Amino acid sequence: MFFEAMKRKSFSPKEQDMSAIVPIHNAVNERAWSMIKQWESSSPRLKSLNASCGGPKLRSFSGDASKLSPKARVMGWMGYQGPFDRHDWVVERCDGGGSVEYVIDFYKGKGDGLAFYLDVRPKLNSWEGWRMRVGSLVGWT
Repeated sequence: MFFEAMKRKSFSPKEQDMSAIVPIHNAVNERAWSMIKQWESSSPRLKSLNASCGGPKLRSFSGDASKLSPKARVMGWMGYQGPFDRHDWVVERCDGGGSVEYVIDFYKGKGDGLAFYLDVRPKLNSWEGWRMRVGSLVGWT
C-alpha cells in the first residue's frame, strides 16, 4: 500500500527499499498518533470522555504534500522551510463525543541523519479545534 501511494505521488520507489522505508514510515505515524492521544487527554473532560471506550479511534486520514496548512504557509512567509508532507486525520471520540480533525505537518529534523519533526494539532475548522488550541496556549484544562 505504501509503495503504491509513493507511485501515485510521482515518486520513484524501489521495491527492495520498502523493507527499510516502511518501518520508518510506520514509526513516524505512531509518533503522530501518540501526539494526537496527548491532545485527546489534555483535559479531565477529554480523559473521561475517551476512557469510556478505550480511547479515541482513527476514523480516516489523507495525505497531500502539495497542500500547505495555514500555519506552514505563514511560517514559509517568515523564511522557515516548509514541511515535506502534510496529513489530515479525523479522530472519533467515544460515546457520542463526535470527531475532531487534526493536521500534521512533517518537517525534516535538524542534523544530517534521519530526523523528523512533527507539528500535530487540531484543525481550526471547528469550535472544538479552537477550544483545544486556545486552551493549550492559556493553560485551560
